[in-house]
Amino acid sequence: MLCIIFRLFAKLIFFDPKVVLCLLYLGCISTALAFVMWNTGLRLVNAATSGLFFLLQPIVGTLLGWLVLGEPLTWSFVIGTCMIIGSVWVSVRFEN
Repeated sequence: MLCIIFRLFAKLIFFDPKVVLCLLYLGCISTALAFVMWNTGLRLVNAATSGLFFLLQPIVGTLLGWLVLGEPLTWSFVIGTCMIIGSVWVSVRFEN
């Protein structure tokens, strides 16, 4: 049974060297680099401040999608961005 499953998967594109290298890059380099950078940032600032930066990730991801992939920006993105930045500002401004 396992041999049949392996033969079915071998016919798929997963074993193409380009796909394997892309998966290794995605898993080992970009993910590991992001993990190291995030943990280094956590050592430099306290947990409450780093939690505020976590809220900015959807904004950065959407802006990168717009710049790199040409995805459209909608009014819901603008409203959501204003709400996120407003909540971060309130949290920083009224910290005590």
